[in-house]
Amino acid sequence: MTTPRKILTAAALGLLCSPCPAAAQSALGTSAFQFLQLGVGARPAAMGEAFAGVAGDVNSVYWNPAGLASLARRELSVTHAQWFGDITYSNLACAQPLKGGTVGAAFNVLNTGDIQKADNTGLRLSDSYDMSEVMGLVSYARGFDRLALGANLKFISSRIEEESAHSFAADIGALYSGFKPWGRRLGLGLSVQNLGTNAGYVAEEDPLPVTVRAGGALQLHKNLLVVSDLNYTEREINIHAGAEYARAFGTVVVAARAGYKDDTIKELGALSGLTAGLGLKWKDCRIDYAWNSFTDLGSVNRISLGIEFGVPGAE
Repeated sequence: MTTPRKILTAAALGLLCSPCPAAAQSALGTSAFQFLQLGVGARPAAMGEAFAGVAGDVNSVYWNPAGLASLARRELSVTHAQWFGDITYSNLACAQPLKGGTVGAAFNVLNTGDIQKADNTGLRLSDSYDMSEVMGLVSYARGFDRLALGANLKFISSRIEEESAHSFAADIGALYSGFKPWGRRLGLGLSVQNLGTNAGYVAEEDPLPVTVRAGGALQLHKNLLVVSDLNYTEREINIHAGAEYARAFGTVVVAARAGYKDDTIKELGALSGLTAGLGLKWKDCRIDYAWNSFTDLGSVNRISLGIEFGVPGAE
């Protein structure tokens, strides 16, 4: 029988990873730390969360760590996402290219704010609780001619009221850039995420949400990048696709992005898969914004601030 503890957890994370009551209930007991499936970074989010084949962006640490191997300079990015109600998700990622590869680190914090309790039947109770989720990781990536390989080691922690759960996990990824169809650069990426130990509260333990991403990124024009991913998580396959058009105006680069993902269209309708965003880069600094529709539930807004340091190839 499903315990009240597991209902509380699913109610909070069901809003995030399966944002409808039916989807949240169907996810009960399937995996722990559902927040690991949330997209990170405004640029990837605006492009339909299709980022497995993209290289040279510090946000690759969350999608395919092999993409870090193409970084030419130190890079730092901070992202804040406002979800439904008081739920927030904040992230910090940094990476440093070295002669022997690229090292990186990231730290994520999700906080639900106050959530009203419910019993086994779904009846709301008078008191409330809050929950927080934390993930820290270290990353390493290295390029070999046209092939790049990368890996993350993660520590994950969750707290709900007075109880906590912890786990360790790993991600592995590869990115190949040897294909040039029509003379255009094509990156093909594959990553497997959240390979780790079971986790849960008290005696209840569930596996982590292992995710397999396979995707491509085609530089269709010097200003136009087209991306597409296939994601496999918990016996479901989802399609993600998007595009980015970036153009320089003097020292300022302006980017317009759009995408689509089919994760929630069965429950929330076709419009729930829409994503869009904008980006501005000036010298070493950039700001990115992403919007994701969840139809009647509202929308999710993300903003990222990034900066690059150092001289390319100096390390």
